[in-house]
Amino acid sequence: MYLVGFYSPKAKSGVTELALSIYYWLIMNTTLSAAFISYGTLEKEEISNGLIHEFSKLPLTEQKRKVKKMKKEYDIIIYDASSQLSEGVLKLLPIVDRLFVVGEEHTDFAIKLHQIIGFNKMFDKSVKRFITHLQGNKTFIIRENKDDRVIGFNYSKKEANDIGQMVYTDYVTHYLEEKFIEKNQKVYKKIKQIPIDDLDKGLYELGIDFEKALLFHKYVVLRVELGQNYNEALENLFPLLINSSFNELLEKFQSEINLITKLNML
Repeated sequence: MYLVGFYSPKAKSGVTELALSIYYWLIMNTTLSAAFISYGTLEKEEISNGLIHEFSKLPLTEQKRKVKKMKKEYDIIIYDASSQLSEGVLKLLPIVDRLFVVGEEHTDFAIKLHQIIGFNKMFDKSVKRFITHLQGNKTFIIRENKDDRVIGFNYSKKEANDIGQMVYTDYVTHYLEEKFIEKNQKVYKKIKQIPIDDLDKGLYELGIDFEKALLFHKYVVLRVELGQNYNEALENLFPLLINSSFNELLEKFQSEINLITKLNML
């Protein structure tokens, strides 16, 4: 259910060795069912259903189909993209849940990659989907330690345990996020069925605090009066309902009213 990508823009940077060490660490130290995918060729490892290589030789549609199937069979999949910044690698990256750029010296590369994707999202649908994966910390760069601001890390065999712990902790966080997202999607589906006139009452019946439900109703009505579609207003404001306190929601609401008032005075 969780796909972790390892990549470095530098040739012969040890990405495959690192990715394999994390794969074996997960098998030895956790109860997770783990699999391994190598974009290139593995020379020493025994190939099996859970450890495959020469992924680059498969058509892109087959790569995505295989990954989708494996995500149903395994708890965590390690994807070794190595140093091959090919079109195939770039097209497969959008389906990873996490992307780790290996090597602290690659800060500029990692930042530039994100900037380019951010710029191109307006023109390319596949890139736009990639940006969706970037949101909510779904894709990020491992930091060397909590105190450093350095992006990436230098790999040595001594660090396999620490990096393995990072990946495992991130898997647990991802698992909780997925469960939380599933719950929110069910709540949102119910909210969309509530007529606008009964929104505050419907939210209260779903367990939302009455004052917050009333304020959210007013916020949605404001957006609709400004010309926004009701369903679109719900979709845009729903994250505020779930993630913000009453005071935070009130502050956002008042800021929007103040902005509208200033614009009307011009």
